[in-house]
This record gives sequence, C-alpha cells and structure tokens, in this order.
Amino acid sequence: MNYIKYFAKIFVFALIISGLLGCGTEMAQSREIQHRLAHYKPVLKWEKLISRDDMVSIMGSATVSQEQMVRYILSRNPNPKINCSLEELVAAYYQEAGDEGIRPDVALCQALKETGFFNYGNDVKPAQNNFCGLGATGNKEPGYSFYTPRRGVRAHIQHLIAYATTRMPRKDMVDPRFSILVEKYPQYHGSAQYWPDLNGRWAVPGTTYGQEILKLWREAQSFRGETTDLSKAIMAAKAEPTSIGAWERVYWLALSNGNYPEAVNSMDAVLNLDGKNGDAYVKRGNVYREWGYNEKALADYNSALALDKHNYDALAGRAYLYAVNQKTKKALADYNTMLNMYPGDTVALYNHGCLMADERHYDEALDDLEMVLTLDPDNEYAKLAYDDLMEYAKK
Repeated sequence: MNYIKYFAKIFVFALIISGLLGCGTEMAQSREIQHRLAHYKPVLKWEKLISRDDMVSIMGSATVSQEQMVRYILSRNPNPKINCSLEELVAAYYQEAGDEGIRPDVALCQALKETGFFNYGNDVKPAQNNFCGLGATGNKEPGYSFYTPRRGVRAHIQHLIAYATTRMPRKDMVDPRFSILVEKYPQYHGSAQYWPDLNGRWAVPGTTYGQEILKLWREAQSFRGETTDLSKAIMAAKAEPTSIGAWERVYWLALSNGNYPEAVNSMDAVLNLDGKNGDAYVKRGNVYREWGYNEKALADYNSALALDKHNYDALAGRAYLYAVNQKTKKALADYNTMLNMYPGDTVALYNHGCLMADERHYDEALDDLEMVLTLDPDNEYAKLAYDDLMEYAKK
C-alpha cells in the first residue's frame, strides 16, 4: 500500500512538472512570436519592402563629394547641433569610413536620418557625439557618449563593419557594442550586404530603414543648391500674411526639403489666422512626430480631435505615435475607432493585427492579417507577419 502511495505521488509530481514545462514552452513561443513580429509594426503607409534600386552595398566608395554633402546638409539645417564645424565632421566620416571600406556618403546619410539632420530632439543629445543612436533603445535611454566627434564617427563606422563584414576594424576599437553584437547576435554579424539589410536589425521597427537612408543619399546626389523655391514661397507668404493658401505652399515645400522649423512656422501662421483649423493641427503634429517631439505631436493630434472626434488623419497620426512608443492599449483603441469608421483600411488592420499579437491575442491578430491579404493579396508586409505568426501559433 505504501508503494502505491509512493508511486502515486511520483506520478502527480511528474504531471505538475510536465505542466510547468508546457507553460514554459508556451511562454517561450509567445515571446518568440513577439520577437519575430516586432520589426513588422507599425506602418504609416504601404511601400515596397525592397526594389532593385535599393540593392546598394554598405561597402564601397563615395559618389557624393564632401563639398556637396556640406551644402546639402546646410540646405536642410543651417545650424547643425554638432561640436565641431560641419566641414570637419563630414571630413571625419569620409576618412573613417573610407579607411574601412564603408561608403562614406551613405554612412553620413544614416547619421542624418538618426539625428534629424543634426537637429536631434529625441533621447540622444548633441553633446554625446553619438551620431547613429548607439545604445539608445527608447524609453529615455540616451545611449553612449563619445568625448570627441571623431570618436563618435569611428564608433558609428565600426558598428557598420560588425553588420557588413566578419573582420575586425582596422583602427583602435571604440564601438562599445561591437563585441555585444558579435557574441550575442551572431546571426547578424556580417549578414548585411545592402543598406536595406539593416531593416529590423539596426532599428526596430525598421521595415524601410535602409530605404529611407538611401532616399537621403539620392537627394544628396542630385542636390545642386536650389533652395529658391522655398525662399520665394516664404517671401510670398510674408507679403500676403493672411493668405492660408500661401502658408500651405510654404508647408509643403518645407516638408519636401525636410525643413521642419519652416514647416512648423507655416502651420503656426495658419493657426494664428484660424485657431480651429484641424488640418493645420494634424500637419504640425505630423512634423513634430517626425522631428521627434512626441509630446508636442500628441498635443496637436488631441487638439484636432477636440475639434472633430472623427478626424481620421488625427486618429491615424495619434495611433501611430502611440504604437511606436509602446502604448499598445491606447493605439489599439484608436485603431478600433478607425476600423469602425472604415473597416477596409488595410494600414489600420495591419497595425491592429500586429499590436494584437503583442497582447498575445493571436487568433484576432491572424483574423486582421487575413483580412489585409483578402483586400490586398500582394501585400508583402502582411504576408511576412501572417506566415511568422502561423508558424509559431501552430506549435
């Protein structure tokens, strides 16, 4: 009888251990799903994931001169927040990257993307000489600091080497995350041949990260110093300061040139003329969001929605802002409102699905992604997310 009790206890104990292991496996799979979906969310609009034109290698020579890069940067930001002259910083990129075989002009464009043309505005500050966001993981984490601009440039280039090659840098190591990437993320070491290969790796989310860098590079290639259109538009608006149309033209030209201060100023002028202009609040909020001033962006979206709770552009902007700042429940609430208004909005459906996966509501996430593919069968984003989610949900 004692033996029966003994084996019964062992059996019960085994069941408990088995259950705990099962839970652990399920939790691990859930984390894996979240990890794999992380770089698919969110999006503002659909773009091709990659095209032949984006197959630009990380290794290579510059095609834009230093002088042209200086002029291009100054056209977008006449007062860059850096701790040396702009000419010195550009020269440092061309020397450090050139010595390592990295394309200097494209690497510099990556710095322009990360810093907003050296305007900053996010967690990293100008005094850090951190031009590529090394160690800045969000949630007010500023990342690493380098005591000279040259060392900051070298750290940036060395981190690119870790992604693009399997060799060690030729110069003294200053990148504090080089060994971390090599040892903890060996699947990424030497895995990036082209700039879009950094998508979802260097930046999360980052479905078009490399393409956005290349867009700046192509702008620099074609730049010839033509800033007269924006200048003329500003002069025309100042000559007719009560014309909302004139300030709208300034806004669009400033936005296309990446001139965030002038884009904000133009919408300030519109709102001074018409304080109930919801469209102006949304436009200014979009600029602030892109510039990295999240609180100001949120205030503008809320102002637009206070005027009209059905302002779809304001909802879309606020939902995206919430999503990228990991305020998932608030983002889901806005996407639910949007989908109640327009059930066929594939961007809202996709973002809602990925956020539902973050919340571990996998069936609902699959439903959202299935609907995107029903409405848009060739959608590359949704295919990737749906396949990954299905693979792990079946386990």
